[in-house]
Amino acid sequence: MLTKVKNYVRDRWPFGHDLDIPPASLVRLMSASGAEPWHLYAIQSRKWRRHVCAACAWLDEALPRNALIFEPGCGSGANLLWLAERGFRRLQGSDLSLEALCLCRDLAELQGRELEVWRDDGMRPLRPPKEADAIISVNWLYHVPGAGLAGFLATYRPTLRAGGLIACDVVDKAYDNVPGNRYHSSDLHLPEARRRPSEYTFRLDAAEVEGIARAEGFRVLRSARFTLGRPPRAVYLLQRVERASTIH
Repeated sequence: MLTKVKNYVRDRWPFGHDLDIPPASLVRLMSASGAEPWHLYAIQSRKWRRHVCAACAWLDEALPRNALIFEPGCGSGANLLWLAERGFRRLQGSDLSLEALCLCRDLAELQGRELEVWRDDGMRPLRPPKEADAIISVNWLYHVPGAGLAGFLATYRPTLRAGGLIACDVVDKAYDNVPGNRYHSSDLHLPEARRRPSEYTFRLDAAEVEGIARAEGFRVLRSARFTLGRPPRAVYLLQRVERASTIH
């Protein structure tokens, strides 16, 4: 019971997750890269994005510093840079946005960090990682049209070493009960006829995540729900297991 309480508090403690990047330098590199303004918010408000911080913190706790960690949809590399600040040395990522990757490389150079990032489609990777110790996927998968957790796990399971980890988040199914959840969150002030569909393309509850994980050769090691945000999210730490152990 004490461990559960400790983990609950720590997962929601909003400190220790800022990036050591001077604001003026960040603005300058943002402008030079042409990356979307969202990346500025994601970096400056990082410590308040608890679903992101919890996933990174769990890998920080679970892995040795020489572990290979890969992030599809890495964007500006904020998560990889935080892990680098924690002493991890083998960090890789991919993204479709050349501008975001440019910002990522510039930020890494500013901090004196070594990140290996390249352009690729995270759902259909031409250059997947090899024998990764862990994969982190946050604030990404549920924005991809047609994507799903099962397909993601099936794609990346072969890229993990035996016992490898995936730290990922999903939009919790509780969002289905929030007024206006069918529409894009930026359009809620518009008449319904002018609103776009929600940017959160799928939502899952804990039982669904556990079932999908089991079917794809993973087990859930840890989870946390963050229900106060819009949308509510849940974070999961999954471990690759041998297929035979998923049959009961």
